[in-house]
Amino acid sequence: MPFDYLPVMAEVSAPKPPRTLVAPSNLGWSAIKKPVGASRVALLSSAALRLANQQPFTPREDLSYRLVPSDLDVGEIVIDHHSGIGRVPRQDPEIVFPRTALAELAKDGTIASVSPIHVSFMGGLRCHKEIETDLAPGIAKELQNAAVDLALLVPY
Repeated sequence: MPFDYLPVMAEVSAPKPPRTLVAPSNLGWSAIKKPVGASRVALLSSAALRLANQQPFTPREDLSYRLVPSDLDVGEIVIDHHSGIGRVPRQDPEIVFPRTALAELAKDGTIASVSPIHVSFMGGLRCHKEIETDLAPGIAKELQNAAVDLALLVPY
């Protein structure tokens, strides 16, 4: 039996009144144009991840994003998400940001390469119009500039 994650999380974790799930005005999905084995892949994380030296995500409705280099030795990863489920991922961000696993997929040829950057933003936002008109296009432009073929969303 499938588990409807978003409606359950909206009901149990959001301040009252419960979240309203909103469909985007324009669907942003597109078909994969290259085989996965020939694709440059990036991670998209809704965990509000950043490097320790980057500006923190602060407000609950923070519509910014952070670019996190794919270099595994780049520095400490911090999780700023306000969710109460984050104790274990804060100890090991690889749980919600699997950069090492993605690097292994590139090393063994499952994917062509890892993007030089990954993108993180604050999940659970309620500013649907601003997400659609500002946040999503900004992230898409960053991925396009990095010549990313495929982005994997890792929800938090």
